[in-house]
Amino acid sequence: MMVSAKSALRTAAATLAVFTVWGGQQTSAAAEPAIDFNRDIRPILSNNCFQCHGPDSAEREADLRLDSFAGATSDLGGYAGVAPGDPDASELLRRVTSTDPGDVMPPPKSKKPRLSEVQTAMLRRWIESGAPYVGHWAFAPLSKAEPPQTEEPWVRNGIDHFILAQLQAKGIPPSPEAGREVLLRRVCLDLTGLPPGSEQRERFLADERPDAWERLVEELLRSPHYGERWGRHWLDQARYADSDGYAIDGERQMWPYRDWVIRALNEDMPFDRFTIEQLAGDLLPQPTRGQLAATAFQRNTLINEEGGSDPEQFRVEAVVDRTNTTGAVWLGLTLGCAQCHTHKFDPVTQREYYEFFAFFNNSTDRNNRGATLSVRQGDLLGEARDEPAVEQEAPGQQGRKANPLRGAVPLMIMQELEKPRETFLLTRGDFTRPDRELGPLRPGVPSAVPPALPESEAPATRLDLARWLVDPENPLTPRVTVNRVWMRFFGRGLVETEEDLGTQSSYPSHPELLDWLSGQFIAGGWSMKSLHRLIVNSATYRQSSLVRPDLNEIDPRNVLLARQARLRVEGEIARDAALLSSGLLSPEIGGPSVRPPQPDGVYAFTQRAKNWKADTGPDRYRRGLYTFFYRSAPYPLFTTFDAPDFQTVCTRRARSNTPLQALTMANDPAFMECAQALAGRMAESSAALPEQVRFGFVATQGRAPGAREAELLIRYAEEQAESFGAEPEAGMALLDEKLRASELAPERAAALVCVARALFNTDSFITRE
Repeated sequence: MMVSAKSALRTAAATLAVFTVWGGQQTSAAAEPAIDFNRDIRPILSNNCFQCHGPDSAEREADLRLDSFAGATSDLGGYAGVAPGDPDASELLRRVTSTDPGDVMPPPKSKKPRLSEVQTAMLRRWIESGAPYVGHWAFAPLSKAEPPQTEEPWVRNGIDHFILAQLQAKGIPPSPEAGREVLLRRVCLDLTGLPPGSEQRERFLADERPDAWERLVEELLRSPHYGERWGRHWLDQARYADSDGYAIDGERQMWPYRDWVIRALNEDMPFDRFTIEQLAGDLLPQPTRGQLAATAFQRNTLINEEGGSDPEQFRVEAVVDRTNTTGAVWLGLTLGCAQCHTHKFDPVTQREYYEFFAFFNNSTDRNNRGATLSVRQGDLLGEARDEPAVEQEAPGQQGRKANPLRGAVPLMIMQELEKPRETFLLTRGDFTRPDRELGPLRPGVPSAVPPALPESEAPATRLDLARWLVDPENPLTPRVTVNRVWMRFFGRGLVETEEDLGTQSSYPSHPELLDWLSGQFIAGGWSMKSLHRLIVNSATYRQSSLVRPDLNEIDPRNVLLARQARLRVEGEIARDAALLSSGLLSPEIGGPSVRPPQPDGVYAFTQRAKNWKADTGPDRYRRGLYTFFYRSAPYPLFTTFDAPDFQTVCTRRARSNTPLQALTMANDPAFMECAQALAGRMAESSAALPEQVRFGFVATQGRAPGAREAELLIRYAEEQAESFGAEPEAGMALLDEKLRASELAPERAAALVCVARALFNTDSFITRE
């Protein structure tokens, strides 16, 4: 189609006037890169147009569909939304540039801002080039990209090739490697969730072998604490809690599932098997006890035991939760948006939602608790996990019933009904309004996500679904999983919207790297430890995190990764670090949840009083992973540090920085006990105050203090000791029994407690550099 003279003039004007920002660098329009539909155009259409002109036919306005080429170019009665090659004949461009409030799109009532000049110029260039549409990048097969080659000595593995290529394209040098003390603390926190102990620190700093770093990484990957650290990440996604939720919020015994997760990660269970056992372990031939226990992943749903509640309503809500959780965890899609109507942005119809729902609609949920497995403490951490859990059954009946087993604890697990339930599309998501005219639905998966399920006369099962999710031809599961792992190590995923890889997702900052890592993940047998090893051994990971003024204009958000990120640790890890630094940490792995001390009055506003008698002995000082978690009143220290309530799936925690966090670090009973214990260790380390201060600093910060830091802390301790000498009662109030019984003067002991509290409250203590 010929471009009009008017169009040519308008394009020329736009070319002269428009400046675009790409990758954080401003360039004139004349030097702009070629238009990429997924990168440049789809975000504009998805964010501004698809809600009214997208996949949902029931809510589509003006018969205009803009999420496909056929829809965008269809004849609307003498005009089209998009006229390829002719921007001036395109209704889309006319509307987005209109100044008439009754004509402009998006309409004022949508509360969306007008498109910017950069966006409208981008649309014009796209239409001029023929308005090419391509499928959404996340649904496309993994590319076969190979790392760009370079001779730079900075590069350590394939990751660095990809990162350096983009940095060099922008003229940005990478940051130098961080110091050894920083690197040691970083990788210890990332792989085990614990800072290095004094012996580990001294050993690493003294190791001058060229492969000292790699040896350290292997040591940490072998640590039983690795499973605890990465288990915490997974339990967030599993919405793990120790109570039922809702008003009654009764206690439940789910900790055996937590044990299973820890052991699976420590043993580096391949992620495809890790997936299959959690979604369908009960449907495997002659499932083991561990495989049945793994299915508790899908039993972490809420249970309503209030009088007068409708059991069917809350059974359906549990199935909805399982459906939405599976979509979020493995596919990175907001499937729940299609519960009441066809998805307004992603190619998921309401029918497809309930076909996915059908996979989970056949489980037994008697009184909401369904099938259970009897488990003793240690069973799922030891050999008993691999024992058979069912008797030999007829073909097709495997996993249908669990044997009574020996042993503290009924773990809720998944179990299929002998006769499957019928699944109907629920009109507007209302469980009382099944669409019987449409008829029962067979289990199925979204057609937009490859591959298709194998055809079969028998309805597909959860086992079929699990195998589909980890089929090497399914591009979403590896992309989603790798992206979240990357996020744990760098603070931001290669796709920033890690919770949503649908059409409203961010475009990957390094798309070739994402696909290369995904391919490596699959080729490496879905090994999580291999993926982690690859990342932490890269030069990209080992960079300094110091802020660089030269990046403020070019890449202020560090998208191109010219340096590492400083990340505030979660509440559990902050407490774990304090326990380790103070010598209080109990290293026991697994077992029932525990109750450390917490402030009084936490349950004053709950509808039902909770049982919280603080543990004594080693259980009082277990890792935060094991702290009992009530959904209606979570452990306050953790919520202060942004822990979710696990009513629903959480794939990424928020990170805030508030005064309440500082107050908690200083005054929470758990941290006060740690400060008292650390003060005792400081006192035992030396009789001299400078050495005492140095001991406390190294224990909490992982490095020796600088001269100025040491001077400030010594002066602070002396001032506090003088103050407590004048007010001995105030000093005695800070001491525990051990400090009171020590030979150290009370005012000196209280001053050391204050120093310990100050060290715990530093930014560097609760931040991973």
